[in-house]
Amino acid sequence: MTPETNTMHLPKQYLIAKQPVSALSGWRSIEYLGWCLSLAKEVPLITVEDLDGNLVGRIIGWVIWQGKLLQDGDVIQSTNQTDGVAVEYDAFCGRFVYLYALHQQLAAITDAGGMMSLVYSAELDAAAATPAALQMIQELEFDQITFDALTAGAPKKWLPFGVTPYHGVARLLPNHRLTLRDWRVERIYPYPVSASDRNINVKDSVDSIHPSTPYSSAAPIDGSDIDNVTGMIAGWVKQNIAALVHAGHNVAHLTGGVDSRMILAASRDLCDQMRFQTVSADDVGTRLDNHIAGRIARKFGLNYSTVQFQQPTDEEVHAWRQRTGHCVEDAVTQLCTTARMHNNHCHEMTGTCGEALKSPYWYPGDENLATLTTQGLLRRFEFPENDVTTRLAEAWIAEFPAVISAGNLLDLAYIELRLGCWAGPSMFGHDIPFPSISPFNSARYYRAILSVSEKVRAQGDLIPAVYRHLWPELLDTPFNRATGLAKLLFLSEEIRRMLPVEFKDQIKRIRSALHARKTRSSQRAQV
Repeated sequence: MTPETNTMHLPKQYLIAKQPVSALSGWRSIEYLGWCLSLAKEVPLITVEDLDGNLVGRIIGWVIWQGKLLQDGDVIQSTNQTDGVAVEYDAFCGRFVYLYALHQQLAAITDAGGMMSLVYSAELDAAAATPAALQMIQELEFDQITFDALTAGAPKKWLPFGVTPYHGVARLLPNHRLTLRDWRVERIYPYPVSASDRNINVKDSVDSIHPSTPYSSAAPIDGSDIDNVTGMIAGWVKQNIAALVHAGHNVAHLTGGVDSRMILAASRDLCDQMRFQTVSADDVGTRLDNHIAGRIARKFGLNYSTVQFQQPTDEEVHAWRQRTGHCVEDAVTQLCTTARMHNNHCHEMTGTCGEALKSPYWYPGDENLATLTTQGLLRRFEFPENDVTTRLAEAWIAEFPAVISAGNLLDLAYIELRLGCWAGPSMFGHDIPFPSISPFNSARYYRAILSVSEKVRAQGDLIPAVYRHLWPELLDTPFNRATGLAKLLFLSEEIRRMLPVEFKDQIKRIRSALHARKTRSSQRAQV
């Protein structure tokens, strides 16, 4: 254990190694397939058995399945397995890492959105939740060159493409499988096949081009019936929220946006048991959130309160960065003190993953865009453009079938690069034992969205359709916008929303470049 790790608290984390290590206080260790699984005391371990009672898998983390939030020691009885993975995986919601035997060797996949991350080092012969946990084995060497190339001095950053800021340490992306014997990573969804092998039209749904585990045994979804698809999504989210509430986890954050309000919509039948909160801070965006959320709360009689933002100290921000392995830093980082001081001691519900319904990185006309260039990908996600990021983006795009369209590629990028590389490591930043849980995050949820034609997705029809299944009256209040004379209080937000998305992204790139230049100038001055 390194001196830095020895002084740290690593809640919600785990370590997988060949030999047990001198773990942090309160951690426990379990052997599985010749590997030692070391878990922080609050991390559940779920067992997966076949119908004969044989052990066929272990799940580290928090799983919602069949209307229940599973507890430590619970057993999932799987009716069948495909390449070692329980066919039930398609319906698993939550934040977890799934371990199982593949050709009698340990293999790992993350939850569908990579909301509980896994990083690994072939040199250390180990995997873990974060680089911070790997440092219980040996101190890691920071890769400043790669870190600078991927962040360019930006104040808000996350490291995409499975990269970490440490030499020899990589992140397992969603839709990929890791075999720990040889540290080989393979894409398992969508499977990379050529058009000559499978007669794939560029406008096919992604659901038609994946023959590989863990999705190959899942029932196909007919994306042409929008009412049926959105009805299924509404039902899944509603069931997952009920599972959390019935287990005593009844707190949800409410903002002015689409995703958090959809949690409210899906909890309609349980509103009398729910508690809704909005962070209160002195900035325009947060004030608008409070204005809209407060208005909705009054209109529908919600149990609602505001939580006062607490400014973190430099030491607390530094500890947050350490716990996440310096892999992400943004507005969530600044909430570290607020989360600790207003700890609800439960899994708070988050709208993260809900925005997959609105294809968040599309530009108008993308449904007609046949291919996505490397530059196009980097610019949509506001990643710096340089030799390092270009090489990484090219390698990531090359994993997909050559005929995959730009829209489908962007939606998969949201899952793998945004959720897997931002939401996943962010989970470990706050020094609290319960992670937030998204009731959206499951493989079938993403498959349902990707089964819908790009033309329909581009029209933005999915979100209102889901609301109509759950609580249509919530659509009467505009998202992220004040109404009437209250608009005068939020003129800057009104103007911002009027700008085309391409123009807003261009402004962001310019501001980011200026900030990076200022940072470099400051560093040179210090030298």
